[in-house]
Amino acid sequence: MKIIEQDTIDIIKEHINERPRYKLAQRMGVSIKFLYKILHECDCEIEHKRLIPQPDKKRDEQITKLYPDHSVREIAEIVGCHPSTVGKAAKRLKLTHSKETIERLKKNSLANLKKAYEKAIINKRVKSWKRTMRAEKLRFMSCIPQKTNLRFSELPAKAYHAKYNLITKHGYFGFEGEPYILGYDRNTRRMDEEYYKNKYGFSFEEDEECQED
Repeated sequence: MKIIEQDTIDIIKEHINERPRYKLAQRMGVSIKFLYKILHECDCEIEHKRLIPQPDKKRDEQITKLYPDHSVREIAEIVGCHPSTVGKAAKRLKLTHSKETIERLKKNSLANLKKAYEKAIINKRVKSWKRTMRAEKLRFMSCIPQKTNLRFSELPAKAYHAKYNLITKHGYFGFEGEPYILGYDRNTRRMDEEYYKNKYGFSFEEDEECQED
């Protein structure tokens, strides 16, 4: 543990109100934590002075020039500062927008409100549609009569496409009400059916006419 000489502590107490205090700590070779420990323990008079940032004259000039014809946000982007900085400067410098700018900003504000309203309506409709889809799909899977005309595939998308490919390109055929059963006959170009059984859960049945032959 570093031992601090009493002389060092006395100098710190003497200059305790110098700012910024971190520079005093650096100069005296102590941590800022130690300096604040002394600050709280010493019986010397402590000045509580709040540092008030001085206005940036160059930035004020830019804001003054731009303010009549631009919005606060537009000026902030041009000058490279936060919109609140522009707003505070405008209040301090008593700046005002031109009539044309006020009208433009009103129109933009109304347009933005309209967009937000339309977006909210669309989001509400989408949420309602998703709720309906979930409810109808549950009814479909549970064999409960549906309340809408929505139609659902009895197969997952990948299985559906695999089945479609087998039927359209290789001559297999399906059975009504049996989504996982595929039939084949003498005109079917047989594929690796074990692969489709394992991957998609399909089963394959030979056409009865072929069996009779």
